[in-house]
Amino acid sequence: MAPDFFSYILSIKGQIGCMGVMLYVTWTYFSAKRRPNIAHKMFSMLLFCSVTNILFDMITVYTINHVHEIPLGLNHFLHIIYMSSMAGTMYFFFLYIRNLAFGSSRLKFYHWIPLIIAISGSIFLPFDYVESPYGNYSWGPYATVAFVSAYFYFLCSAVIMIRRWKYMEKKTRRSIGISMVFLLANAVLQGMYPEILITSVSITLITIALFYTVESPDMLLIEMLKDEQEKAHSANRAKSVFLAQMSHDIRTPINAVLGMNEMILRETDNPDIKDYSSNIKEAGTTLLALINTILDFSKIEDNKMEILSVEYETASVINNLVNSIYNRARSKGLYFEIDVDESLPSVLIGDDVRVTQVIMNLLTNAVKYTEKGTVTLSIRREKSDADSVDIRVTVTDTGIGIKKEEISGLFDSFQRLDEERNRNIEGTGLGMAIVSRLLKMMGSKIEVDSVYGVGSTFSFTLRQQIKDATPIGDYKKSLEEHRKDMVTEVSFIAPDARVLIIDDNAMNHKVAKNLLKLFQIVPDQAMSGAEGIEYTKQNTYDIICLDHMMPEMDGIETLDRMHAGDLLPDHTVVLAMTANAVVGAKEM
Repeated sequence: MAPDFFSYILSIKGQIGCMGVMLYVTWTYFSAKRRPNIAHKMFSMLLFCSVTNILFDMITVYTINHVHEIPLGLNHFLHIIYMSSMAGTMYFFFLYIRNLAFGSSRLKFYHWIPLIIAISGSIFLPFDYVESPYGNYSWGPYATVAFVSAYFYFLCSAVIMIRRWKYMEKKTRRSIGISMVFLLANAVLQGMYPEILITSVSITLITIALFYTVESPDMLLIEMLKDEQEKAHSANRAKSVFLAQMSHDIRTPINAVLGMNEMILRETDNPDIKDYSSNIKEAGTTLLALINTILDFSKIEDNKMEILSVEYETASVINNLVNSIYNRARSKGLYFEIDVDESLPSVLIGDDVRVTQVIMNLLTNAVKYTEKGTVTLSIRREKSDADSVDIRVTVTDTGIGIKKEEISGLFDSFQRLDEERNRNIEGTGLGMAIVSRLLKMMGSKIEVDSVYGVGSTFSFTLRQQIKDATPIGDYKKSLEEHRKDMVTEVSFIAPDARVLIIDDNAMNHKVAKNLLKLFQIVPDQAMSGAEGIEYTKQNTYDIICLDHMMPEMDGIETLDRMHAGDLLPDHTVVLAMTANAVVGAKEM
């Protein structure tokens, strides 16, 4: 006889509570994002059969206790569904464990046999009911066959667990082990006390044990996020490899074109040819700049762009900006005005390359989107202390302007505003995105003030360290004084210099040979790393120009072998030559 405690807990009230828990678990499970794999399908069917079993367990508790009011045939039919769903629950429990243990749940014909026996037995074997002080319950041969078939799946699951124990994850072993303890306790108690409504409680407990461990939505979400993260990293690595290859493959011919074009500019006296050659140089430089922009964006996206602080002369940076943009503005008939604060410190500490890149982007856009009028560059000194100064940079134009509703999208990657109006203007749509991110990396931000059809003003304030606080004065005069002794043309020859060029590209050899000819240097030329090593065995060189990306033996391996063979005297300088400018290439 079951104790009163069990009879109270394991009653219709307990079944209603189990049904509530199962419905909550089922709703939570199916509302969460899942992998469409076999384990998900098996657990879904396990939930379906469990809910069905508990539902018909509750229904049959009512019908068996009103047997005189409800036809025996209907009672038997409801019990068939109840017993069949119980066997089905154990069947899918077995398949689920098999999938977790072996990573597969391919069905074999004999897997169905116990389930078919359970369903057939519940249909064709006698159906009985027994009266007890705690209410009527169903029993008889039909129930015996159903329970035996169901627990046969339990034994098969236990065998799988024992065989595959060490191959399964710890959390999986723990949750499956707990579930089996519940099932075993259910089998013992149900056999001892057939009037106890314990099956629903047992099924609910094993479902909860699996749901909050192996099938936890949070755990699965974390695993899915890890998978997505790995896919993203893999895609990012593939992108980097692609950019490295494309950088090399595109830059190599462009550099060859620009190099040979440089020889034409230096050697021809024909004004028409000089004009054609100048156009080639301008177009090639623009194309190279576009590639650089894409590669810079890639570096920023990979968080590999570094801000390197060095000493730089304020006047030199300003003059380089002016020289770079002046001809572009003049070719469009624009006035280019410069307003430089003469109190700016003469020498600052910061990343002059990135500062120049930011301002140059702003100036280039100003010229690009201005058809007539003026482009103004203003660099003013704001507050400062003994060690640092805030510099306010402003670029103003009288161009097409920006619609107020489009300003927020100005810094999106690959985004070009007013596309229909600006369809003939070249560009990647990355310039302003790079400007924004570079300034953020340097502790600043871009400010935009624009009136559509009237013009735009872009400005930012940047803090730089002061190396020499001497005022810059007239930056043009300051620059001239600094460059008094600088060489502006080829002023030396080195016919005795020993130079070796190692490169697998014949065009690169021509470019290098012709440029070195200006200094009366006749280089040795090797088309591979192995050939270059043979040259170093026979000769001593002052400079070795070594290409990085070569077939069979790349530049790094070639250099390693030269060092290993003690082929490089202390005075020999090895220069790495590469068209690869993606993240990590310099460090490699």
